[in-house]
Amino acid sequence: MNKCGNRAFIIRTSVSAGIFLSELIYLFLVSGFFSDKKISYYFSYFSGVKLAFIIIPLSTWFVSSYTLSNIAYNKYLYLKPEENNKKRNTSAHQKASAGNAMLWPESEELRLVIGEIHEKDGTRKEKPEWLFMDKYGLFTGIIVFGSTGTGKTTACAYPFLDQLAKYKKESTGERIGGLILDVKGDFWKEAVRILKRNGRGEDAVIIEPGSGYYFNPVHYPHLDAKIIAERLHSVLENMNSNDGRQDSFWKDKSINLLANSLNIIRLCIGYVTLSDIYEIVSDENKLKNILAHAQNLMKIKSNEETYANELKLTASYFAGADYAGLDERTKAIIKSESLRVCSDFIKPAFKETFCCPEQKLNFPGFQEVVNSGKIVILNMPESKYGLTGKIIGIMLKLDYFRTVLNRVYKSVIDDAVNIKRPVLFICDEYQNYVTSGDIESDAEFFARCRQSKAINIVLTQSYSSLKLKLGSEEKLNSLIGNIRSSLWLALSDDYSREKASRICDKEYKLKITENITEQDDRAVFNPYIGKLLSDDNTISQGTTKTYEKMPSFDTDDFAGLKLNQAVYRIYSGGEVKGPGLVYLHPIYEPKTKSYFDGRTNEQ
Repeated sequence: MNKCGNRAFIIRTSVSAGIFLSELIYLFLVSGFFSDKKISYYFSYFSGVKLAFIIIPLSTWFVSSYTLSNIAYNKYLYLKPEENNKKRNTSAHQKASAGNAMLWPESEELRLVIGEIHEKDGTRKEKPEWLFMDKYGLFTGIIVFGSTGTGKTTACAYPFLDQLAKYKKESTGERIGGLILDVKGDFWKEAVRILKRNGRGEDAVIIEPGSGYYFNPVHYPHLDAKIIAERLHSVLENMNSNDGRQDSFWKDKSINLLANSLNIIRLCIGYVTLSDIYEIVSDENKLKNILAHAQNLMKIKSNEETYANELKLTASYFAGADYAGLDERTKAIIKSESLRVCSDFIKPAFKETFCCPEQKLNFPGFQEVVNSGKIVILNMPESKYGLTGKIIGIMLKLDYFRTVLNRVYKSVIDDAVNIKRPVLFICDEYQNYVTSGDIESDAEFFARCRQSKAINIVLTQSYSSLKLKLGSEEKLNSLIGNIRSSLWLALSDDYSREKASRICDKEYKLKITENITEQDDRAVFNPYIGKLLSDDNTISQGTTKTYEKMPSFDTDDFAGLKLNQAVYRIYSGGEVKGPGLVYLHPIYEPKTKSYFDGRTNEQ
């Protein structure tokens, strides 16, 4: 018993003793009850039990007095001002919370803590379990679904980045590098704060106009022009959301025009930018000038057979049936579609950063980024930069993907390539950057990147938004099929809820069916009331209990998830964990605070 409890007990006992003594004094000295001779005479007949007749009422009086003191004390307690009660309850809650503070599972290993797991029925468990993803699970990727305002960014993206940024942060050869994409414009600030908080502020490379970094998204001298053109067309596919204009004819013609435009500039000038491509596609005179320059170069460098043949082949495209032979309407459509991906880069702000002279380029490139543990962060929100931010984001992503996939191959021939370092890709609002190109696609990267120690965390609003950008159910299934782990926060559309419910599989659940049967053996129709009447009817009720295979989480379960709650199906430890319900830890809450403590405080 604590000090407060002892003090209350002493007070109540003292009050009880005072009441009891007052009763005795009144009984023996004031009332004159025992001076009555009739009473003395009565007790003389029961001399053997006289003591009992005295003790029983006396003990009863004492209990009554103690009860009376408790009533008085409790009345005083509960009639205290409400503020005092609140203070006392708050203090007690704080002491209890301090005593039950959760211990965040820190570890030096490469792993990710998703959140806490409580009882299956949603009630709190005093000692919750923790949902982990080990490094082998991380290398197979995780995709997070959730409608706007469900906590994707604050409860998943930020905390996950915070944990992974801490991994080997003191080791220059092992700490994580990678790429972060965000279309909203608020991620980069928190990402920089997280890196600084972990002593890695210098590892951030911010890409935006005026940041001091100059990046040319088409300057890859050793990469085939067709691959770069494919990347540019992937941007167009994402922008068009597969609205019916992208059949194979228009796609092939657009890629060929971009590839040959890029290649002829590269061969004639040696350095190509998006503004250069825009100029020769949009201006026939500039195209004729560069073709004439190509003819002169073929004569001057005729002894360089490989170079001359490639230049001749590229020039023949513009003079042949593939381009010059097209009717003006068809050519105009192809040019218009190709120019959409280049037009913004003739604007001074974008041209200075992304179409700068070759000697001004200072973006280290993803080979150096991955090798040195830098983290590239794109800060070009669509609200400020329009589609230009999306173009740069997709080009950065595809370049990063190719670099990561080549790590294993290059490490065999180059000892300077650091294959031990894990790399990280985080993309919020992933539907804005998803692509499904023929040469380079996200699905292909997710399927092959595990050996390169790539950790991929992508967040999107719904399956519907991904399907809209990819264009078909088959492409959507191919993409999500190559990502082993999934988290579902609250989903708003029926298609996403149904798909999530199917992915979570089924389990055997108890199904209870109740039947009520009424039987009339001699029913007669009464025409006056228009009903059947019977004097001999029986009613029976039956209950059937069966176990049936039903969805682990129904569609309604995904609609009813609260803030920072998620259904999980996670690959970790060589097995699939879940499906189940996990309670996430947002970045703004202390790690020692349980989800349920947070809910109580919010309410």
